[in-house]
Amino acid sequence: MRNNLFLGVAAVALIMPAAASAQETTSTIRGTVTANGAPVAGATVEITDPASGTRSTATTNESGTFNVNGLRPGGPYTLSVTATGYSNAQVTDINTTVAQAFDIPVELTADTADAPGDDVVITASRLPNARSISQGPATVLNARQIANIATVNRDIRDLERRDPFARLDDSPTGGRSVSFAGQNARYNRFTVDGVPITDNFGLNSDGLPSRRSPIPLDAIGQFQAQVAPYDVRQGNFQGGAINIVLKSGTNDFHGTGFYSQSRDEFVGKRTKDIRVSVPNFKIENYGAELSGPLIKDKLFFMVAGERLRGGRPIVEGPIDNNAGNGVPGVTQAAVDQISSIAQSVYGYNTGGVLRDLGDKDDRIVAKIDANLTDRQRLSLTYTYANDAINLLQNTFLTAPTGLGLASNAYVQGNRLHTGVAQLNSDWSDTFSTELRGFYKNYTRIQQPVLGRGFAQFRVCTNPTSTPLTTAGASPTACENNAGVVSFGPDSSRQTNDLRTETWGGLFQARLTMNDHDLRVFTEIQSVSIFNSFLQNSAGNYYFDSIADLQNRRAGSFAYGNAILANNGLPALNPDAAAAKFGYQSYTFGVMDAWKITPTLNVSYGMRYDLYAQDDNPALSQPFATRYANGAIVNGQRTIIGGNTTNISGFNLFQPRAGFDWQPFNRLSIRGGGGVFGGGTPDVYVSNSFSNTGVVTNSISINRTATGYNGATTAVATGDAILNGVTGTSIPTAANGLLTNATVATNATVNALDPNFKVPSQWRATLTGEYTANLGPLGDNWVFGADLLYSKVRNQVYFTDIRSVPINGSLTPDGRRRYLNVADTTLGAASTNTNTDILLTNTGRGRSYIAVARFDKSWDFGLNINGSFTYQDVKDAAPATSSTAGSNYTNGAFVDPNNVAYGISNDQVKYFFKYGVNYDHAFFGDYKTTFALFGETRIGHPFSYTFQDFGNGRSSVFGTTGVSSGTGTGGNRYLMYVPTGPSDPLVSYSSTAVRDSVEAFINSSGLAKYRGRVAPRNAFNSKWFTRLDLHVAQEIPTFVGDSRVTVFADIENFTNFLNRKWGQQREYVFPYNTPVVRVQCLTAPAATGVAGTVAANAGQACAQYRYSPVGGGASFSAPTDQVYVNQSLFSIRIGARFSF
Repeated sequence: MRNNLFLGVAAVALIMPAAASAQETTSTIRGTVTANGAPVAGATVEITDPASGTRSTATTNESGTFNVNGLRPGGPYTLSVTATGYSNAQVTDINTTVAQAFDIPVELTADTADAPGDDVVITASRLPNARSISQGPATVLNARQIANIATVNRDIRDLERRDPFARLDDSPTGGRSVSFAGQNARYNRFTVDGVPITDNFGLNSDGLPSRRSPIPLDAIGQFQAQVAPYDVRQGNFQGGAINIVLKSGTNDFHGTGFYSQSRDEFVGKRTKDIRVSVPNFKIENYGAELSGPLIKDKLFFMVAGERLRGGRPIVEGPIDNNAGNGVPGVTQAAVDQISSIAQSVYGYNTGGVLRDLGDKDDRIVAKIDANLTDRQRLSLTYTYANDAINLLQNTFLTAPTGLGLASNAYVQGNRLHTGVAQLNSDWSDTFSTELRGFYKNYTRIQQPVLGRGFAQFRVCTNPTSTPLTTAGASPTACENNAGVVSFGPDSSRQTNDLRTETWGGLFQARLTMNDHDLRVFTEIQSVSIFNSFLQNSAGNYYFDSIADLQNRRAGSFAYGNAILANNGLPALNPDAAAAKFGYQSYTFGVMDAWKITPTLNVSYGMRYDLYAQDDNPALSQPFATRYANGAIVNGQRTIIGGNTTNISGFNLFQPRAGFDWQPFNRLSIRGGGGVFGGGTPDVYVSNSFSNTGVVTNSISINRTATGYNGATTAVATGDAILNGVTGTSIPTAANGLLTNATVATNATVNALDPNFKVPSQWRATLTGEYTANLGPLGDNWVFGADLLYSKVRNQVYFTDIRSVPINGSLTPDGRRRYLNVADTTLGAASTNTNTDILLTNTGRGRSYIAVARFDKSWDFGLNINGSFTYQDVKDAAPATSSTAGSNYTNGAFVDPNNVAYGISNDQVKYFFKYGVNYDHAFFGDYKTTFALFGETRIGHPFSYTFQDFGNGRSSVFGTTGVSSGTGTGGNRYLMYVPTGPSDPLVSYSSTAVRDSVEAFINSSGLAKYRGRVAPRNAFNSKWFTRLDLHVAQEIPTFVGDSRVTVFADIENFTNFLNRKWGQQREYVFPYNTPVVRVQCLTAPAATGVAGTVAANAGQACAQYRYSPVGGGASFSAPTDQVYVNQSLFSIRIGARFSF
């Protein structure tokens, strides 16, 4: 009978509609009632939340088991058991975790006529087998623990990084992001009360729709981070799954309010030998939270808000006027001169050097909880978040160096509204349902600091251009190690507007019977996206000298715009190019949690995700014609059809199983395996709508020694575009080129492979946990170990199918060389740099991760904990960005058109975390708190490369992506390491350069790869140690139970203790550092002999010619960058009132 029942429910599940990400929001208390080891059937179990008066009841079945679902996570709950003929039993202080069951064994004593049994009252922690059931590694923090975390930024990422699998990447340009288990940080999922509020479009670096937290930290009741939850309701992620459970109101009013600030006096001024001049600044942060009853035992509220205003100084500036990082080759005098010319000649205010981040952050949350009956509970939640900060563009401290001024910077921010309604209903002791509806509205803010209406100007700080008769001179490259100053709206912010809207609903039915807990769920989401992103829509000019700027004479010009009417707008209006589309996702799943014995629990289930989409990218007939016979994808010819593929019909089946076993009281073993997938950003698909090669087109024009190349070689046309530049309008000749049918044929196209599979991976974990008694050191030492293995099934992969191999043409070390398939009439000599980026799959990638950890608490208020994590993670798809072009180029390459398989950018091979927490009431019940958290880890992995420097397509490899005075696309080619100074495959521009390169190879670790290509990410930046400290003291107010807490957070307490400690330095994103410039010689030549340099990939490459990076005359060893702000201590002080 039991098996038939489960088969019937499963059959119902298979005909139900599908959905997306049914994250659990409640918790469960279950157990077994026995007497003398025998089950007690018919016992009444009542679970109460004393704080809110919420009551739930159940009756034990014939095996003595009970199961109460739909409870708000947290507690403490009280469980009472009554049964005829037995004494009463009560278990107190039960604290539950979201999406987990708390298992409680209850033993009753039989009544007799002579000796009635005594009632038993015991706390849950004293029951030997009482425990929370978790089958995968998880980090759970409650409100008290969250309050004791040092977080100057009030950033949710400071909670995430407590997890042993997590790594916080904090860089000056990329912001803060957290990766889990060595996976791409964009693959994380973030939910609040079970509703996904992830940045599903994917412009933020780690899945969060905000710079800090979309939720005030005071509103968080419970935080949970997982890497492998075997609950199939959790989907759409391949990194970490982070869930926030909001606090709820109770029958008592509770509130808190705080004010804190950080300022220049509270910031370090020195890291090792670097002295930092910190300008005056002040950051103020304040907020409040209030909760209580609207109707006692029935209706409750919670509301919280938080605001931040201020901003740290920006450390980058001219070499002689900065707050920590001077840009080589850029002086304040050059900035002033360029700004003066911009104003007098072009009527434009550059804004000068931007000094302040202008940080703003607002967060609000409101929640209503209603006990409609003892069996029905309703909750309503609204959240709002709005943040903004100023960010520099075109600022580089390593060659080619550059500084972006205020007008080239932009305001980056997020605006988020969400609403959730959820109804939990217990229809009987064994059957319950959950119904949920939600809404999300998200806007990505990308606004130039000084507004739009002007082109981007990039100006080489050389006073005059190098004469073109000089060897190595180029009118599009900044020679002599001069820097580039940029002003005007940067190329990616001239047209940039993103809005997404999501509606969704969930239904779950749950049946508990005969030691089984069966759940069937279905969810639907509908997503609408408006993404207007067009690079260089107002123009992007490069001037080879300050004199050229004065004379309105540009060296290069890049431009993109809409060439067809669209979205109700005419051609040459950038918003006509906006991607406007929608899609729906459907999920259904079934899962059974089976309590085989009181100490062995097994769960198994599956989820099926299905996508539907009516919109298609506009057809590019030239693209379809180019690839009518297929395209070369990863070395294989593949039929890809046109560029109109959408995601309709894409699907993913995810089976999973897990177990939790407690062989004896002090040991638990848990684990499982299954498929985890989805969660890749929508922007990967949006690129196909934004870059069709039909709606938009882009051109670039460059001066040469004899005229022009790129979109035109006509002197009259080139003169009309690059002479007499205004910056406020696009030259008519440029619009003519852009809309020219012949030019449009070669426009860039992004396309989705029709054979694309939803990204997913196999993942398995095994965890062991032992509670030890160490005698004089005390009992309850918790020692644990976690093992994680993952294997990519399908992952995203970006390749340029317009670049096709040249038969028989190889570099000296055997790499393929490419030509542009769209320009066969020009052959390999093509300078057209447009691409056809195909989003396809790779099956390469795997992870081995091991964690060892311990935790110990003493009754007198001391806790110590620590972990060590080892990671061995490899991938072939860094996917570091949001644009297809950047995802294609921002890797490290052996084959110049396909990123190399190797160590993941996000791997942390060795990672230690440790903490010491102490709280004690030295007078009354007013606690003194010290909480210290530290981490020591190996530095970020990076690759040694050689640089293809010049313009147009690579003359060495034939692919797009070369470095210039303003770009780093040619830094991605992994370096061939010579066997020695006389390696016949390599010659040098001079003997001095050869000797310097040889010395660097011997000192850097490159020597181990002599005679071959240095592997991707085979090297690491320096080790890094950081301590963070939180201190707090409660003070009486003598008004009721209220109190004031004064507190201080010190981030990088290491630097506070000693200026030589806590410094962070890395080889910066995209983690490729070029050692030499590489060129091809058509015939071997001795070191120091000029030889004949190949002008394009159609010419022979008989020998590599190595010379200094950037076209310089002398070799400079690659250097890392000190992250100045991150290397200095920072203090936040404040006071909090609570009642």
